Amino acid sequence: WPTGRPIISQGDVAVGRINRDDVAELLCALVAEPAALGKTVEAMSVPGYPKFRSLGKTFENLATDEELAAQGGTLSPAELQRQYDLLQQLLPGETGDAAALAMGQTYEQ
Repeated sequence: WPTGRPIISQGDVAVGRINRDDVAELLCALVAEPAALGKTVEAMSVPGYPKFRSLGKTFENLATDEELAAQGGTLSPAELQRQYDLLQQLLPGETGDAAALAMGQTYEQ
């Protein structure tokens, strides 16, 4: 998978891939990002897009694990739907087939 711009989300709704180099770069950036403290996220990448300059704004807008625990351990149904709808726009192909992301396997496989 080629390198690209990491896409950060919450709610376990992202389906995608991320290059190992992008993971390493992202983790190194998060160590120095105060806004990332206490937040669980998922990441995928969009190949060919420029890298982020700062993750501060992205992480400022995400819920902390403590906030999520107070609302049952996950995002509200409305927020989950918004995250899902937004991420669906990043699926490859005209049909937006999530199964096409895993080299011929379905998401469950």
